[in-house]
Amino acid sequence: MKRPLVFLDRQHAGRQGRRRGDLGASVDLNRDGRISMAEREAILTPRYLLAAEMLLRSQGFDVIPISDGSYSQRHDRVNRYAAEAGHSASNPAVYIAAHLNAGGGAYGSAFYHYRSGSSNGPQLAACIADHLRAFPQITEAKTFASKPSPHWTRNAFYTIRGLGSAVVAICYEPFFMDTKAHQSLLSEENLQGIGEALGQGIIDWAGGRLT
Repeated sequence: MKRPLVFLDRQHAGRQGRRRGDLGASVDLNRDGRISMAEREAILTPRYLLAAEMLLRSQGFDVIPISDGSYSQRHDRVNRYAAEAGHSASNPAVYIAAHLNAGGGAYGSAFYHYRSGSSNGPQLAACIADHLRAFPQITEAKTFASKPSPHWTRNAFYTIRGLGSAVVAICYEPFFMDTKAHQSLLSEENLQGIGEALGQGIIDWAGGRLT
């Protein structure tokens, strides 16, 4: 079994759809005034995604960064690319919807699609969460099955809902931007570590499947 193709999606960046459940922010750094939390995410997430990409590439993984289009457009492209690369339900590619959280929590989280069953989604989320636990600022690293409205995980679900069975998808929310205890995680060093935690989680999950 070959190493999975990995898609790292910098969400809240690029032009995004306006349908309900397909919303995102288009970053305008030239606009006067304070930027929104979503725009702040779009600025910060590439700082940890680069670290994840570099680690994955150093271990022989092929990585495709994504940063444009609506969620549904992104998902359609990923499904097509995964199929063209020969991935299937038994040998899936990996898709990460990259985010940072807001709302004052103290935990980190990895959301998987509720239809992932008992294997790929929960296992990949667990591998990523294991590495988030290395950060003392994060009181707990949790995994959740994301579901559509009216479930509370619906926002995470919308970021990954369009991925097919040939892709195991995770919405990555490693920490809260507006939590005082998490402010130190915004440093360049810690953002690099957050990205490496993501990358190492993917490597561990893939390694368990390759052995």
